[in-house]
Amino acid sequence: MNKKFSILKLTLCLCIGIAILAAPLSSALAEDIKFKTMTRNLYLGADIFKVVEAAQNPDPALGGLDVPIAVAEIFQTMLFTNFPARAEALADEIARVKPQVVGLQEVEAYYIQSPGDMAWGGTVPATDVVIDFYTVLDDALKARGMEYDAFIIENANIEMPMLTGFTPEGIPTFDDVRLVDHDIVLVRKGHAAYEVLANHYTYNVGYDLGGIYAEFTRGYVIVDVDIKGETFRFVNTHLEVRSSPESIFRVFQSWQMQELLGTLDYLSGLIGPKPIIMVGDFNSSPEDVPGMGCHPGLGCFPYVPPYMLAVGAGYLDTWLLQSKYDEGYTSGFDDLVSDPFAELTSRIDLIFVDPLDLMLDKVSCDVVGDEVSDMVPNTNAPGYFLWPSDHAGVVAKVKFVTPE
Repeated sequence: MNKKFSILKLTLCLCIGIAILAAPLSSALAEDIKFKTMTRNLYLGADIFKVVEAAQNPDPALGGLDVPIAVAEIFQTMLFTNFPARAEALADEIARVKPQVVGLQEVEAYYIQSPGDMAWGGTVPATDVVIDFYTVLDDALKARGMEYDAFIIENANIEMPMLTGFTPEGIPTFDDVRLVDHDIVLVRKGHAAYEVLANHYTYNVGYDLGGIYAEFTRGYVIVDVDIKGETFRFVNTHLEVRSSPESIFRVFQSWQMQELLGTLDYLSGLIGPKPIIMVGDFNSSPEDVPGMGCHPGLGCFPYVPPYMLAVGAGYLDTWLLQSKYDEGYTSGFDDLVSDPFAELTSRIDLIFVDPLDLMLDKVSCDVVGDEVSDMVPNTNAPGYFLWPSDHAGVVAKVKFVTPE
């Protein structure tokens, strides 16, 4: 036999043998898991802090009706911003991306009682549904063939009198309007999931609104979700508003974030650690720095911003894990969400990941609902168009590699 041919044949056989052995070995050592997620603040439809402003800075000319007048203005703004129309755009976003899990914030339900009894000392809650954001969005998703299981936490439940007019004798008339806030985790049908914990934060901001105490209760939902045989712990939350660096709001949001991170650590010890995907409207950006938040009656307290707390605890900001990225701004359009020239100015809607023992292979993110082409016609006000929300949404596609 030709010696050169024999050596060539032996080399070829060795190469083929190595290739045959290497292929199953590689697949045995690692498996790709692609996790596609989204965070979306739906926008409650109006700036509810106008009620707070009215209560804290009453106008003597309004005869003590500041709060009911502000409630009426907010209610009309909520109707103008037309959630059914915006829900179509939001459902289009979700159907386009097809995330396995979605974190939703400001998923509101509005109720009315007409005539109301609150202004006269009554305590019967408003129960007639004006609109339920979740039902509207879920119907829009189902119309697009998208079905999700929902894991829900009910947060703030606030009822206020709304001025509707005056009798011929000059006596004011009122309806009562009740707002119920929710955070929701949506898990696409076909993925096993169970709720680990849904809870409220210990510290929440409260106000005296013209003699009615209202607490803006906030919370979080934690759900374990199976993605391709791997269980991920998915977290969705909406922290206290950001406001100015010296505001007491900064202290509350810091306390809330510390509580959430501590809860996740506790759960890891109690029921076992899992890779964590933590999403939400954190009302905190990478630019925020520690400071002192002050209250006129309680004094000043030090705080560390939620973003800094998350990163300090080892969570990775998916936006920064991309090979290329821009500012990624997500907030915030004005309360009418109808200005096509409006610009987003901060990145406070975030997706964090703690991969645990998984390896991160590739991460890509996108901001959605931030282009003028995303605006939809306002069927309640012909000639006007609406942004899907006062926030943009964020989508993250994370490719994990897991050793077997």
